[in-house]
Amino acid sequence: MPDLYIVFIVVVALAFDFINGFHDAANSIATIVSTRVLAPRVAVFWAAVFNFVAAFGMGTFVASTIGKGILHPDVIDPHLILAALTGAIVWNLITWYYGIPSSSSHALIGGLAGAALIKAGGGALVWLTPGPNLLIWKGVLGIAMYIVVAPFLGFVLGLLFTVVFSWICRRQAPQAVDGWFRKLQLLSAAVYSYSHGANDAQKTMGIIYALLVGSGLGMMAHAEGILEFRGRLEAASAEDTASLPGTTRVLVMEDGARYPIRLGKETVRATVDRIGQNVTLTGNLETLPDGRIRLHVHDHLAWWIILSCHAAIALGTYFGGWRIVKTMGSKITKLTPFGGFSAETGGGVTILAMSHWGIPVSTTHTIAGAIVGVGATRGTHAVKWGIAGRLVWAWILTIPCSALLAAAAEWILRLLAT
Repeated sequence: MPDLYIVFIVVVALAFDFINGFHDAANSIATIVSTRVLAPRVAVFWAAVFNFVAAFGMGTFVASTIGKGILHPDVIDPHLILAALTGAIVWNLITWYYGIPSSSSHALIGGLAGAALIKAGGGALVWLTPGPNLLIWKGVLGIAMYIVVAPFLGFVLGLLFTVVFSWICRRQAPQAVDGWFRKLQLLSAAVYSYSHGANDAQKTMGIIYALLVGSGLGMMAHAEGILEFRGRLEAASAEDTASLPGTTRVLVMEDGARYPIRLGKETVRATVDRIGQNVTLTGNLETLPDGRIRLHVHDHLAWWIILSCHAAIALGTYFGGWRIVKTMGSKITKLTPFGGFSAETGGGVTILAMSHWGIPVSTTHTIAGAIVGVGATRGTHAVKWGIAGRLVWAWILTIPCSALLAAAAEWILRLLAT
C-alpha cells in the first residue's frame, strides 16, 4: 500500500476532526451565546482554546476504545478506514446543511460498522466486552447502550444542578443571581468545551491509530518507548499462576519465550481476550525482583497524533457551524445564564466521566439532554417537545445512515482496487 495513500487518509481523518468541531461548535457555545454572556466570535475562541487544552489532561482511553474495541484488528485496512470516514463526513455535512444537531461520534461508529459489515460480515465487529466494573461495557452494543445513558445522565444532572442552585439562591435578588451566573457561565462553558475536546478528538486519534496499525505502521502510532510484541495468546497454566499469582494470560513468542501478562489501565479487553490466536500487543518488558520477566501491556499514542487531532477539532470549533446554534440554544427551551450554567455543567461532568472510562459518547446528545433537564424544572410546557422529538429522530437515523454511506464507499473502493 503506497505511503502516500496512508498520508491521504490521515489528512481525511483530520478533516473529519475539523468538521466534527465545525459541526459541534454549536454544542460548545449555544448556551453561552443564547444567554448573551459572550459574543459569538469570542465564544468560539473560548471553546476552541479548551478543546485544545484537553490534549494534556484526559489520557487516551476513548482513543483506545475506538482504535481497538469496535472492530477486530485483522479486518482493518486503509480502504475500510477511508470508507468509514467518508460515510461519517457525508452524513455530518448533510445534517449540518439542514441545521440538525446529530452526533458526529455515532456517525463515525456507524461508518466503521457499515464498512466492516460489507467487507467481512458480523464477525468483524466486537459486539460486547466487559469494562473495569459492572457498569462499564465496551464494544458496539456497549457503546449503543450509552446512546441512551449519556443524554439521560445529562438530563438528570442538568435538572439536579438547576434545582440545587435554585434552592441556594432562593433568597437572592434576581439581578444579583443573573450577574453571578454570567461570570460562572464562563467557567461552565470552559468545562463543557474541555470535555468536548477530551472525548471527540480522541475518536479521530483512535481512527488514525487503527489505520497505522492495520497498515503495518504501528510503531508510528505509539509514543516513544512503547514496543510491539507478536505471539500466540494463551490462558495461563497452573504453573504460570503458581509462579506468579494473578496471572491469567501468557504471550508465547515465536522463539518459545513465555511472558506472563500484566494489564495496564488503558488496555482494551478485546485485545487480550483472543485466547489461542496470534496477536500483536504493545507495552514493555518488566524485570521482577526475582529475575522473572513479565509483559506489561499498555499503550500511549504518539504525541503527533494527539496534538494534531486536538488542533483540528479546535480549528473546526473556531470556524463553527452557526446553523445549529439557534436550535441548541433557544429552540429546545429558553435559557438564562443560570440555566446555561446548569446545562453546561451537567453536560460537561457527564462527558468527563465517560471519557475517564473510555466510553465514546455523543456530546450533542449529552448537552441536549442537559438543556431539556434545565427546561423541565419549569414544567413540561417549557420544553418544545416537537423540536426535541425531531432531534431524537435525527439521532436514531445517524448510525444506520452513516453505516449505509460507508458501506457504499467500501464497495466502491474495493471495486476500484480490483
